[in-house]
Amino acid sequence: MKSLITISFLCLAQFSIAQNDEFMPTYKYDTKKVAIFDEIEIAYLDEGAQDAPVIVMVHGLGGYIKNWYPTIEGLSDEYRCIALDLPGYGQSTLRAFDEEDYMDFFARTLDTFVKKLELDNVILMGHSMGGQVSVVTALQNPNWLDQLILAAPAGFETFTNEEAATLKQFSSATVLMSHTEDQIRAAYKINFVNMPPLAEEMIQDRIKAKEAPWFNDYAKVREMGVKGMLSHPVFAELDQIKVPAYVLFGEKDFLIPNRYLHAGMTTQQVAEVGNKIPNVKIKMIEAAGHMLQMDNPAGFNRAVKQMLTN
Repeated sequence: MKSLITISFLCLAQFSIAQNDEFMPTYKYDTKKVAIFDEIEIAYLDEGAQDAPVIVMVHGLGGYIKNWYPTIEGLSDEYRCIALDLPGYGQSTLRAFDEEDYMDFFARTLDTFVKKLELDNVILMGHSMGGQVSVVTALQNPNWLDQLILAAPAGFETFTNEEAATLKQFSSATVLMSHTEDQIRAAYKINFVNMPPLAEEMIQDRIKAKEAPWFNDYAKVREMGVKGMLSHPVFAELDQIKVPAYVLFGEKDFLIPNRYLHAGMTTQQVAEVGNKIPNVKIKMIEAAGHMLQMDNPAGFNRAVKQMLTN
C-alpha cells in the first residue's frame, strides 16, 4: 500500500496556485499576462535581451514558473527566456476547464500563446508533463518551432490499461485534497537528490494553497492532467518530429520510470526511447533527479548551452 500511495505523489513535486488573491505565489521577476482563447489569461516571465534566441519554457504537472528560476538565471545572458504558467497553474487563470484532452488543450494554449507574443524560431523547452505537451505541439508542425528540448519528459514510458487505471486512481482530485503536510513534503523530496532552498519556498506555496477556496478546481485540473498524459500517448509518434530535439534526464530520476509499476526498467532505458526522434541528442545529467533543472542547475544549463551551440 505504501508503494501505491507513492504513485499519487509522482506528479506533485511542485504545486502551483492561481487567482489574484492571498494564496497566489509571488515571483521575483516581473510577471506579465496575455489573454488567449475562452477568457483565459496566461502569466509569464520574459527575461533576457529581446533580440536574443527565444526559449519558451513549459512546466510539468503540479509545476509553475518558479521551477525555471535556475534555468532563467543560467541562460538569460545568451537567450530570451520566456516561462509561462499553464492554465490552472501559478498566476494564470484557474478553473476546472471543460476539456476532454488536456494534452491537446495545453498544446493549443501554447500555440496561441506563442502567436500572441509574435515569436519566431522558438526553442521549446518542456519538463515532465510539459515535455509531453511540447511533443504534442511539435507534432502539429507549427511554423514558429525551431528546436525542442525535453527535460525528463512524460510520454516516453508507456503503461498498460491496468497500469494506467492504477495511476489515475492514486492521482485523483480526492487523493490530492487529502494530503497532509508530511505527505506534501515527501512528494517534493522524491524529485530531488539534494533539495535546493527554492524547494522549501515551493512547499510553503503548496501548503498555503490547500486552504484556498479554489483548491478543489486546482485538484481537478491536476487530475485531468494525469488522465491527459495517459490518454494521449506520444511514444508511437516520436519518429514524426521534424525539428532537432534534445532529451535530458537526471541520472537519479526516482519518478521515471515508475518504480512501482516498472521496477526492472532504468531511467537510461526510458531516455533512449528518444532515439525514435530522427534528429536527436540524448544526455544524462549527473547528480540530478526528476527536477534536474533545479537539482543540478549548473550541469543542466551547461548541457543545454552545449547542445544548442553544437
